[in-house]
Amino acid sequence: MEKRIFLAVVLSLAVVFVFQTFLGSSNKNALLRTQSPIINDVAVKSSLPTIPKTIDLSSDTSKNHPAFVPKSTIFENIQYRIESSSKGANLDNIFLKEYNYLFPINSVVSYDIFDDLSFEPSLFENNKIRFIHKSSEWFIEKEYTLNPNYTIDLNIKLKNISDNSKNLSIIKTNIHVNTSRLDKDNVQSNLTLLEYGIKTDKNILRKSNAVNFNEKWNKEETVKIDWISFRDRYFAIVVQPKEVETNYVIKFISDTQLRLGALASTIAVDPAQTIEYKYKIYAGPQKLDLLGKADKDFEKVMVFSNWGWLDAVSKFIYWLLGALHHIVSSWGICIILISLIVYGIMYPLTLKSLVSMKKLQALQPKMKELQEKYKNNQERLSKEIMELYRVHQVNPLSGCLPMILQMPIFVGLYQVLWRSIYFRGESFLWIKDLSLPDHTFKFAGTIPFVGEYLNILPILMTIIMFFQQKLNLKTMTTGSADQLAQQKMMAVMFPVLIGFIFYNMASGLNLYFVVFYILSTLSQWNISRETKVVV
Repeated sequence: MEKRIFLAVVLSLAVVFVFQTFLGSSNKNALLRTQSPIINDVAVKSSLPTIPKTIDLSSDTSKNHPAFVPKSTIFENIQYRIESSSKGANLDNIFLKEYNYLFPINSVVSYDIFDDLSFEPSLFENNKIRFIHKSSEWFIEKEYTLNPNYTIDLNIKLKNISDNSKNLSIIKTNIHVNTSRLDKDNVQSNLTLLEYGIKTDKNILRKSNAVNFNEKWNKEETVKIDWISFRDRYFAIVVQPKEVETNYVIKFISDTQLRLGALASTIAVDPAQTIEYKYKIYAGPQKLDLLGKADKDFEKVMVFSNWGWLDAVSKFIYWLLGALHHIVSSWGICIILISLIVYGIMYPLTLKSLVSMKKLQALQPKMKELQEKYKNNQERLSKEIMELYRVHQVNPLSGCLPMILQMPIFVGLYQVLWRSIYFRGESFLWIKDLSLPDHTFKFAGTIPFVGEYLNILPILMTIIMFFQQKLNLKTMTTGSADQLAQQKMMAVMFPVLIGFIFYNMASGLNLYFVVFYILSTLSQWNISRETKVVV
């Protein structure tokens, strides 16, 4: 791959890396186990082993940190293990058993008027559990239904059992974010992916890097709400009210807590009247098929870029990876196939660019003659050079088209390979987890700029790039000694820089680029050994 294409790779990666911090982290996890009985696929128990408090987002697994004390009822099915508070009967902790993941939330769908009310779990069946509050004035029932597609249906009934009409002013919190549960020391690049979203009838309001909050985050707007979401690198929680909510509020609580919900609404409830609220909650992995099964509109939660055209490219690559996996069971081989497909698509343009560079190299003697002849007349020199290009049908900008076309592909690939849950926990050859660095060997201590682990893939990529840059030097079109010396220096610096940037990146991403650079280096070597172009 010639110089300009290589620069395209660097530029496209820089667009992404400027928003990210490249720090790796070790894969630490603690599997949560319980001996609670399962009845009708749902287990309910008031005292079970506690859920870990802290999540290590580098591997998105729970860690053995001091746990909080369960507040009330813990229930589960094959997908979830959920803790619901006795005060308010909210979903305070949602744990995905398959992925060993705890959402960074304090509660889901909480009403301020319920916060001080005690609820008791009632009988349950068919993946349903009810919580009841009864006083001299109110009978309140909250019913949760755990569905097999990572959705939870919530039905709230509020009945006035007094003899008087009552006015209620209700503030609803759809999602109470709590980022204090996150491990902020080792996962900066993952924390930048935290994002809330609010879908209205006008647009989707998104806010990334939703980690540390202040009063500037406060926002209110009167508009119809379709859903409210919060997501990280791999997982998303979406709350969709079935009844129309005509306003939303984003409320700063502390530097680690943020409430996403609806403003206060006043309603009149007559004696014996029942008010009912319904919600659909998606709490699961960011997979387009699962989000679409929950609700077609939920697919809009999962975006790889806020630029629509770039998101479309990423979504196509995401779909293609999924399609390949239906044929090949190994995700590592799927990544290799994607590299082959992308390179194959771009090969005609790349070949044209390499041939053009070879023609330019062949024109160097004539270029030097012109430079010597018109060294005191730059305007005439430019005209003569353009005429030389025209006569020999050489386009010096031929390398720009591959660069322009490859930039969105490279950025889209980066986004998909970096944050797709496809690769989480998937092994390939010596790689234990394609979503993490390949961690081939652990050093006795910490090495500056390297860390605790030897990662083979980025080192291999750097070596391949050295060979590629050496081939580049043979096709350089400059006749200046100073420029040639500079190009030789950059031929060493570029591979080192890229190797440093990629050293702690996901091994799936490194695997793709290793294969891609092998292919491009072989093509360039093949072109360089052909008979010189005659002009």
